[in-house]
Amino acid sequence: MSPARTPLRLDPEACNACGRCVGACKKGALRVGPGYILVDWSRCDGCGKCADFCDREAIVLRDAPAAPAEASLGAGASGDTEAASPRETSLGAALRRARAGGEAGAQGPAAARSAQVADESPAWTLPEGVLVLMASFALLIGIQSLFGEASGMPGTAGLVLVSYDSGLLALLAFFVIRRVVSPFRAFRLDVAPEAGSLLLALALFVGLRLLVVGYAIAASAAGFSPPTGEGANLATLFGPGLLGVVTTVLVAAVLGPVLEEAALRGVLLGALRERIGSWPAVLVTALAFSLLHVSAWSFVPLTVLGVALGWLAVRSRSLWPAIALHVAYNALILASAFRAAGGG
Repeated sequence: MSPARTPLRLDPEACNACGRCVGACKKGALRVGPGYILVDWSRCDGCGKCADFCDREAIVLRDAPAAPAEASLGAGASGDTEAASPRETSLGAALRRARAGGEAGAQGPAAARSAQVADESPAWTLPEGVLVLMASFALLIGIQSLFGEASGMPGTAGLVLVSYDSGLLALLAFFVIRRVVSPFRAFRLDVAPEAGSLLLALALFVGLRLLVVGYAIAASAAGFSPPTGEGANLATLFGPGLLGVVTTVLVAAVLGPVLEEAALRGVLLGALRERIGSWPAVLVTALAFSLLHVSAWSFVPLTVLGVALGWLAVRSRSLWPAIALHVAYNALILASAFRAAGGG
């Protein structure tokens, strides 16, 4: 006996976790996240509203919907079926796609586990999101308190930054090891960015640059100026000379943005948007991002940058566009700092 068909065809790989389908489901039967779509078939009535809101065809209403039940992966020889849990449904969908692609024979517990790993990346929980946020502030406050007034001096400032990044990296590594999942998949780095997302990141970069210039002019006119020597301190994080410049670029313009995006737009944003919605989660994450930089003068532009990064992360199926925008923004700030420090 063939398994009972579900009224919806699911393609988690096409889903960008925008959440519109979740809002359209009046039964509360749907849950989506980075790399997974879960349906509670005991609640789903096959109305197809979720499919109407999905422009990526990650959820498609079948032409002839049948009873909303899914075959159990552990069905016996008699072929009897039973209603599957949302987790089993996702596994069953993965196995059906494998068979449709000519990969027949992939059955049994080993095949089911393979399908699970390929089709589901773990959703971040609220405790994990809160832990990342609290740990980020604790690291920042603790490290700066440890070094005291010397934390702003050349060389020492670089050590403070490296210590902060190391602590954040250790926390993210703990999450990955605990979940037994690839770090690339855990933080949505295993999907190549779409060309449209990269072009959008470029457009946002240009817009943010214009915003920063306008903000600097308006702030100066109002008598609000950046702290004296801020650019010079940034240019000498790891001391003068070629080695210091290269290290500053690698740490401040590459490593820092990657870790911050993985923590804030990966874990924190992913945990919050499941509970409070996409835009509230983007705003909360943007405020946290701005506060972590401890700069009253840069609070407004950094908050706007955080909103842009969050929106880009929500819209894209990959975290790479947000990382690209963050790297480009930091690189431009560093270039301006080096130019100011050199008197150019």
